Amino acid sequence: MSLTPAFTFLWGCVLLFLLFFYLGTTDHRGKKLSGTILTVLMSFFCVWAFMGLGIKKGIDIGGGSSFTVQLKPGTDDKGEPKPITKNSLDQAIAILEKRLNPNGENDLLMTPQGEDRIQIEMPGVKEEDKKAVKEKIEQVAQLELRMVHPNSEREIEKIKTNGGVAIGYVEMPHKEIGKKETEKVEPLLVKSRADLAGKHVSRAIAKLDPQEGWVIGLYLDGEGAKTFDEIAARHRGDRMAIVLDGVVISDPVLKSDHYGGYAQISGGANGFKQEEAIALATALENPLENPMEIIESSEVSAAFGAETVKQGIYTGIVGTVLIAVFMLMYYRLAGVVALCGVVVNLLMIFGAMALFNITLTMPGIAGIALTVAMGVDANVLIYERLREEMRAGKTLATGLATAFEKAFAAIFDVHVTTLITSLILFSLASGLVKGFAVTLIVGIFGTLFGALIVTRVVFGWFIDTHKLDKVKFAQFIPTGSYDVLKYAKPFIIGSFALAAFSLLGFVFKPNHGIGIDFRGGAKTQFDIAASQSVDPVAAENALKSAGLKGFYVQENTTVTGRQLSVRSEENDKDLVKSTLETAFPGKFSGTSSATVGSIVGSELAKRSIIAYVIAMIAILLYMSFFYEFSFALAAIIALFHDCIIVVGLSVLMGQELSIIHIGAVLTVAGYSINDTIIVFDRIREMIKAKGSTGNIRDIMNESISITLSRTLLTSLTALMPMVVLYIFGGPSMKEFSLPIVIGIIVGTYSSIYIASPLVLWYAKKTGKSLHRQVLDTAERAAAIKPAATA
Repeated sequence: MSLTPAFTFLWGCVLLFLLFFYLGTTDHRGKKLSGTILTVLMSFFCVWAFMGLGIKKGIDIGGGSSFTVQLKPGTDDKGEPKPITKNSLDQAIAILEKRLNPNGENDLLMTPQGEDRIQIEMPGVKEEDKKAVKEKIEQVAQLELRMVHPNSEREIEKIKTNGGVAIGYVEMPHKEIGKKETEKVEPLLVKSRADLAGKHVSRAIAKLDPQEGWVIGLYLDGEGAKTFDEIAARHRGDRMAIVLDGVVISDPVLKSDHYGGYAQISGGANGFKQEEAIALATALENPLENPMEIIESSEVSAAFGAETVKQGIYTGIVGTVLIAVFMLMYYRLAGVVALCGVVVNLLMIFGAMALFNITLTMPGIAGIALTVAMGVDANVLIYERLREEMRAGKTLATGLATAFEKAFAAIFDVHVTTLITSLILFSLASGLVKGFAVTLIVGIFGTLFGALIVTRVVFGWFIDTHKLDKVKFAQFIPTGSYDVLKYAKPFIIGSFALAAFSLLGFVFKPNHGIGIDFRGGAKTQFDIAASQSVDPVAAENALKSAGLKGFYVQENTTVTGRQLSVRSEENDKDLVKSTLETAFPGKFSGTSSATVGSIVGSELAKRSIIAYVIAMIAILLYMSFFYEFSFALAAIIALFHDCIIVVGLSVLMGQELSIIHIGAVLTVAGYSINDTIIVFDRIREMIKAKGSTGNIRDIMNESISITLSRTLLTSLTALMPMVVLYIFGGPSMKEFSLPIVIGIIVGTYSSIYIASPLVLWYAKKTGKSLHRQVLDTAERAAAIKPAATA
């Protein structure tokens, strides 16, 4: 049976029923059986989805199609030619991003070329898909609102019979959405000039109306809302034509004299289909000031090449095996249980990506790496709690229940803050960052399911069948309380000095700190002669031997033959040309070079930064409410400190910031905030347990000492695959893994020696009682935070 929407819906209902039953029942046997069935069915469904649908690869991994479009001069309100400017290019790129990637699930790359061209690279677009893509690209979507002549049909008939014109009006074709081409629709007589231009539409969305069916809601800007209400006040009861690209698509009656900046387009008697409404809303929200024409299309090879992807897969497998071996050696049989949860987590990630048609990209791989680290971290957190409960003399069953309950608060906070960041990045950032956010959102739910349900169910079977009566763990850090905070001052001074020194990388290397993905550069194309072949990997090695850095090699297939394209620094294009012509004599029939803009445009980069800042503010508010402001402030400062060091040291170590660093830095940020929250959660718990008694410094030292083993264990398991990737991976994988390795090391000590001391320092400087603040916050938060029912 294939995965039809109806079958998928029914299967999803069954899984949801089992999940709610598991969470709602208090019967131990019922919880164990429902959890087992849920785990098996969930795993089976995810494998089925993955095997049946597969995962769509991003253009950086699997290649796709490339389109070169040229902007044409438009016309202004007076009909005069409108010149093409840099703003025209930026507007076209932003609009195409929304048209071609509205849900942020594609790894879409757009690069301005020269003064009037844009190159678009889309993953997985085959020959049969090109027609639909071309229509979206070339769609002008010029929207106008014009009043219809009160006696339109009679005046048109009169003109046809007697000739002449209707002064101030023009006849326009009328085509209702949904009607067949053969169905005759009478033209309409509308105002010769638009009463309201489409540029005043600030937002257009497709939605389902109970009476009209699918409709499009138009939200007008301030000037548009005022003008529209003035029109409605004069013409209430008259028809207004909604004109799209010179054709009337609807002529609704103005039923009110005040609309308040909102108008609605219905599909007339036939109504809109869902696909029509969504496509039209997307076009109306993004009218192009300059029309575009596709002047070239071609197939494009993967940006990182098949060899690089193979290296990534192999090193990923080796890293995963190392983590598994370490977990088995350290936690023994409990390590097997943890691995069951991680495996189900991965199945859920890949199954969901296949089911929802999510594109796998390099930033997406970074999101998967972070979720796996979070999954291992959740299990380590539970097991370290279990160790404490077993040391207190509890049985395995009782200790396990208590460990899950106590670990739940920290796990919940970690995943909620990560989810907040992911949702904001997805909503506001560009497609590249969205790829990371989508994968992470899927992974968060997989991690929670694997750590809180799968591992508990597996433990239940082992305990109930008496296969496991006690567990033995290795001891990484000796038990005891250490005066960790006495080293805080030298760590803070040294680490912030390192952060300042890291920023000097951009001073010492101003021309090489920022890569061509952000700055732009040159693109040199080599036409491969007939019956000849050029290996892109060999070309890449030849350029490296010539001392070139920060370049990308791709192989394209066009209607005229095959090409080799090299993106490089503007000043390196001559060296690229001479190097490859020397390395492959007689292989090329011609070459050409052009200046190209950055893949990450200024507007998209700005949106990504804004999204990231908003995400940090959201985390600050969340932690201020559930922890206390000093904790929230310290966490954010430590996070920025970590990211600055990661970026700066990567540049100082010879790297140039590129697209691949976006995923790496976001991964580091996620890891850093998670690690800090775990430490803060234990500090908060210890303060609540001791009430208003006890020295706050001693409480913090004890809390950090207790979590020290967990912090180092998680860092070690997260480091393993990244170190393997750096040692054995290709250049692209080294570029990806190095900043993450730096970030894990920095994030580990910053949660202990930077964030925690900052909390203590802030409390002393403000003179407020940290005891009292934490207790008051705990009372406020207890009313709304969910209990550990899993």
